[in-house]
Amino acid sequence: MSRPLRWVVVVLGSAVVFFVCFKLAQADPFGWLPEKDSDAVAVAAGFAGAMTAAVGLAGGWWAGTAPTRPPAPAPAPAPVSERPVTQFAEASGTSEVSQAGGANPAGPVDQWASARDNSRIRQSGGDDRGGTGTGTP
Repeated sequence: MSRPLRWVVVVLGSAVVFFVCFKLAQADPFGWLPEKDSDAVAVAAGFAGAMTAAVGLAGGWWAGTAPTRPPAPAPAPAPVSERPVTQFAEASGTSEVSQAGGANPAGPVDQWASARDNSRIRQSGGDDRGGTGTGTP
């Protein structure tokens, strides 16, 4: 139900509550109203006003809240394009080379390395699949 329509329901409902409570109080089923007619009408109007205020307060809270809607579906994840990883390295002397293709590459990993003397080479292709080639390209 839309917010303006909720407010119409609250206003009309408050009017009905006032009328019903006013007539109920005028009926004086327990004999509590004063004997004078103008005083009895004032007490009945006060009672009806208090009841209408309570209903109007609760109705105003209800009408002021946003209508509940189901949550929108989550957007589809963007497609990941294939990104090839190509790495070249040369090591000589006592150097050390480490090549890594990334944490989770979205494509093929090509790693090439050349080592001379006492150098060391370590290659990993993301999930430690290793490189696809060694030596010079």
